[in-house]
Amino acid sequence: MYNLIRFILQHHLFLLFLLLEILCFYLIYRNNPYNQVAYLQTANRVNGTLYNAYASIIGYFQLRSVNDSLVHENLRLREQLAESKYNDYLHSGQVSDSTHKWVQHYTYIAAQVIYNTLNRPVNYIYLNKGSKHGIKNQMGVISANGVVGQVVSVTENYAAVMSILSKNFKVSAKLLRTEYFGNISWDGYSTTHVNLEQIAKHVPVKVGDTLVTSGYSYLFPQNIMIGTVSNVNLEPEKNMLDIRVKLSEDLGKLTYVYVVNNLRKEELVRLDTLVNAAQLKP
Repeated sequence: MYNLIRFILQHHLFLLFLLLEILCFYLIYRNNPYNQVAYLQTANRVNGTLYNAYASIIGYFQLRSVNDSLVHENLRLREQLAESKYNDYLHSGQVSDSTHKWVQHYTYIAAQVIYNTLNRPVNYIYLNKGSKHGIKNQMGVISANGVVGQVVSVTENYAAVMSILSKNFKVSAKLLRTEYFGNISWDGYSTTHVNLEQIAKHVPVKVGDTLVTSGYSYLFPQNIMIGTVSNVNLEPEKNMLDIRVKLSEDLGKLTYVYVVNNLRKEELVRLDTLVNAAQLKP
């Protein structure tokens, strides 16, 4: 207390001056409408800037939550598509005793990309989901825009995906307009294009034709987008067309994906085993 009194006595002239300055500003503001308006405008401008910055910061941190919500909503909607269900047609021999029973054929697991390569002969994508989330080897991976790749390795919390930009990756694909099918392959160079192989030269193929999955594999449902035809060449000495396809998904911007769970895969694998065993018999 003594120190405070001593400080006031030593600086009483400065403190008196500061008090009078504050009083003058108050009287000027109170008695001059123009100054009031100017002050309010300045205050509103400063407050608006601060509130806008605050809203931007809050919006940024909420963006992850919004994206997660949209991804799971898309997952739910995708599972309702006809391509994700199996038409178990039951017919007893009588026209009046026929029913259509739609059974779930594919389900999906949403995951986020945490690592991605584009410049290697075989490129990999790491996901933040693993075996404890239901992911297994040899599952297909798609995005909202199209085919991404297939799972090749899984740990408890993570999965490695061989992307479509890999020389070892093959998938059966069909031209949506004509229903002719072939195989997709990558040339090892472009990050935006792949090749469509095994399309005979008599097949009518046009630039702009849509390419989708054929459904002739365990990995993907049919009609999942792959890309569009960007170039068609016919070499006289070949019986097949040289077809270039622009991918619908830009893998360099990949953030969220869906891992495809084929609920009938094990049954198809057992069928393959039986067929192979039968072929080995003399």
